[in-house]
Amino acid sequence: MHLNFLAPMAFLLALIGLVAPCAQAAQTSLETVVAALQKPFQPTTRQNRIRDFQARFTQEAYLGSLDQLQTASGRVVVSFADQQTPVARFRWEYLQPDPQLIVSDGRTLWVYVPENRQVIESPVPAGAQAGEDNPLAFLTDLGNLSRQFTISWGSPRKSPEGHFRLVLQPRQPSAYIEKLAVEVDKNVVAGKTGYPLLTATLFGTGDNRTTVRFSEVSLNRSPAPSLYRFSPPPGTEIIRPGKGTAFEP
Repeated sequence: MHLNFLAPMAFLLALIGLVAPCAQAAQTSLETVVAALQKPFQPTTRQNRIRDFQARFTQEAYLGSLDQLQTASGRVVVSFADQQTPVARFRWEYLQPDPQLIVSDGRTLWVYVPENRQVIESPVPAGAQAGEDNPLAFLTDLGNLSRQFTISWGSPRKSPEGHFRLVLQPRQPSAYIEKLAVEVDKNVVAGKTGYPLLTATLFGTGDNRTTVRFSEVSLNRSPAPSLYRFSPPPGTEIIRPGKGTAFEP
């Protein structure tokens, strides 16, 4: 998806962003916005807790070394860790431009590329921390962002639509993430029920960055556990890093 900006309107919105929202942002503390982002995903939360979510997503990946922008879109399903299932599970299904599937049941990760008839199957390390092994892993551990990142305001603090912007710096050096920029839904900050994370931009090394935007979000639908498993179609080459390859008959 490409974003087109109308220069005059952008200038006008920038001016508005510098003036009007500043007074409103001053009334909402950083701690309030961070709490609105984290609390729905924490196991101790009793009211309006988010156990799972499903959404459509669009992804823009800018490759700095090639000066190229790649776009993709698809569907995502995530079940967050809880007392019954102490690991997060997810299913990223890319539909455009080329079908791909990334699935994890919390113990095994599958990356399936139908065009190549290959799947990479690898274990999920026990106790893996968000962001260490998978740049998008933080999306499944939103309740513990303060433990993983130092969080500050974005610049400007609000989007043109009035949503709150935050910047997250990893507390420990990461080979994948230099920083994250996220946008938090103003309605959730105001106390309404909803999915708080609207967009997330991951800044990596080499001027690379990836932005994910969510839409058509539905919460707490209890997705079937089978969505988080992957059975290779016949003839698929199974690549197990460190263990060689096999073929599904």
